[in-house]
Amino acid sequence: MVTIAYQSVRNISRAPSVWNLCWPSSHYRPQCVQRTELLNGIKVAAAKTSGTAVAACTVMFQAGSRFEINDDFGATHFIRATSPASGCTYTAFSKARVLQQYGAHLTCTATRQYIAFTLTCPLPSFKDTKYYLLDTAARSPYNDWDIKDCMPHIRDDLYRITTEERVLDLVQRACWAGSLANSIYCEEERIESMTRRSLCGFVYDNFKSSSCSVASVGVPFQETLKIADKIEMTRYKPREREELPSNPRAGFEYYDLGPGSDTCIAAVIPGCGASDLTCLFKHAIIAAACGTGCVQSGQHDIDCTPQGPLGYMAGVDIHTKFRAFNISYYDTGVFGILCNTRAQTAFTSTCALVEFLCNVGDLDFRQLEVGKKRLKMELARHDEDAAASAEGLALQLACGVRLDGVGDALALIDNITVDDLSCVAKDISNRRNDLAIAVVGDCGVVPHDKELFHTL
Repeated sequence: MVTIAYQSVRNISRAPSVWNLCWPSSHYRPQCVQRTELLNGIKVAAAKTSGTAVAACTVMFQAGSRFEINDDFGATHFIRATSPASGCTYTAFSKARVLQQYGAHLTCTATRQYIAFTLTCPLPSFKDTKYYLLDTAARSPYNDWDIKDCMPHIRDDLYRITTEERVLDLVQRACWAGSLANSIYCEEERIESMTRRSLCGFVYDNFKSSSCSVASVGVPFQETLKIADKIEMTRYKPREREELPSNPRAGFEYYDLGPGSDTCIAAVIPGCGASDLTCLFKHAIIAAACGTGCVQSGQHDIDCTPQGPLGYMAGVDIHTKFRAFNISYYDTGVFGILCNTRAQTAFTSTCALVEFLCNVGDLDFRQLEVGKKRLKMELARHDEDAAASAEGLALQLACGVRLDGVGDALALIDNITVDDLSCVAKDISNRRNDLAIAVVGDCGVVPHDKELFHTL
């Protein structure tokens, strides 16, 4: 049988070295994931790739802004800003110069749920640059002079926040009563009061081995284990941290930019958490069915056609854009719609946005099928990003879910029936009493609560 196949290939191929060619693989990367858990509670995972030379390793702590209390408010923003500063072993100049010479870069991502430190580099240079990741994630001293130097950067962050980023932060504050209402940004009046004692106290309370996960893409499993082993030397697992629940409060938040300014409106309804993977994919499919972007992704703005049905509500107004989004944390999340528009059309856009969100259960079967195809396409498009794959794998470890690559995700999406999606969409519509709204821009032209509910 092998001889016959070999002869058939030789007969149809004109290339003399047909067996030296790299045949395409039918699987998405990563192809194989190895997982384990250390005695101290650190979860480790390493994913093999299909041959790319870029590797990434992520050290993630479940220590986002939702865990800030008392004097800790704004600590995650400072930790993110001081990540390029000097550590116990390497200076800030060394981080900026040596990593650049190796073709590597180190990033810090902070959300309400987690803080992630990710090193992306060519695979041969990982053995020389991995110590910078350890020095930043687990050995940072948070010196007073470094905190003082980054205060102007913190203020610049507050000024540079786009209207879309600000409204997404405010709408979650409007939605939740509890720890999830904490902003991922440090407030202006708290910048000068931040000290080394506050940061070290927050790190000591939350950077525990039981809330740590280490994941890599393209790095050998033994090397990933060495990284995890050097984060915490103890062999006992600390006590689980108590997490205070957050309850919906159906609030309203705003940030006024003055009359006539461009306005950004967001409306959300409580969604699902990331621990329930099937429910998370259902919400993501419904968001994709509503429309999360443009059809011609990556092209010029004036060449992009908005995804329907949500994107078509703007009509001929090219200055108004609608899109749906879904944000999930460990235990809960938000499902909502975002609108960017001008002050002249903010009133009608807000009414249309709220009406669409409260009636999202009316999506038909054809639109839900299109949503499944859109989500599968987006997952396949972003599969080659090593840093995003490493952070996603670390988040899977923290949430207790398992997906060995995009192939498993696509199979899970295919197994979700349209009837189940329709039931979830109707359940989202039934939560309209917990609707929360945030506005950034010209707040005077946005309708108030009575006008909004009168239109429903």
